Amino acid sequence: MGTMILKAAILLAVFQAAMCDDTSNKNAGSSSHVAPDPNTFFPAAKDNLTKIVWAHAVNDQKKLNEALAKEYIMMLEADVVVGKLNGTTDLIPIMAHPPHNVSDLSLENFLDTIIRGQYKNKGIKLDFKTTEAFNLSKPILEKLRKSLTFPVFLNADIIPGPVNATNITVNAEEFLKGANKTLPESILSVGWTTRYGKEFNLTKGQYNETHIQKMIKALKENHVSQSVTYPVRAGLVVNNVDIIKKLLREAPKTIKSATLTIWSADNDEVDAAKLSKFIKEVGVEKVYVDVPEDLHKKLKLSAASAMNSAIINMGFSMALLVLLRML
Repeated sequence: MGTMILKAAILLAVFQAAMCDDTSNKNAGSSSHVAPDPNTFFPAAKDNLTKIVWAHAVNDQKKLNEALAKEYIMMLEADVVVGKLNGTTDLIPIMAHPPHNVSDLSLENFLDTIIRGQYKNKGIKLDFKTTEAFNLSKPILEKLRKSLTFPVFLNADIIPGPVNATNITVNAEEFLKGANKTLPESILSVGWTTRYGKEFNLTKGQYNETHIQKMIKALKENHVSQSVTYPVRAGLVVNNVDIIKKLLREAPKTIKSATLTIWSADNDEVDAAKLSKFIKEVGVEKVYVDVPEDLHKKLKLSAASAMNSAIINMGFSMALLVLLRML
């Protein structure tokens, strides 16, 4: 009996080692690929996207340097508008958030700093604020495409959303088709405009059927085949869990995968307990969390991670039992 158990243990160890080796090989090769998937690029976040740590609004040289210097930062989120570099007159894609249109950092400089430096362990999310900003950025992305050997999210709000939002500054068709042609390996981050928060004195609202159907229709009509993540506002997303599950469930079959990116403005009212429950219910393998640090600290997501570990351990235990019966 002891010999049988020993054989089973050896077989299981070989099985586990093979799995780990396969994962390592994928991770080792990811750095040479254009815009690799975050799941393979960040081994520590494998199957738990909530572990990915974001730096938000990296829109000037100082913030870029600070974010790059922090080893724990994994993804850099930055806004792209049409504007001027300090002391110049040319209108080009720069890193800034409206209404600002002057910066000390252009999109090209932002990308070059990451490409040419020792920072290829970071991914980026480019948030395009207008159709013009995106169109002027396409030649830059095309020129540097082969050097973008880290995760790249291309983000834009392309559909009117809660609460009765109407303002759209990025054309859905131009963005979806342009992103697919310019950088087909990237993750499309496509969301809704929102009229919510202290700016509008609105603290209640939710995503609804109309919102998600318009998004699904846009993806289908433009034949999107990339991986897609839907950025959803934390204070709104917890108020209609079923509709968000439906959004993920009814994603076009042409796309590689569908996830959520939960975001929040600094002064948004967010129920951290409800948000934690929502994330665990949807699954940590499907949810990026890009929220202010004070909110992130209130989230309780360890149970979700522990559950995933328990499932993995259960799988190994079942494999051991099968092997024992085979001997």
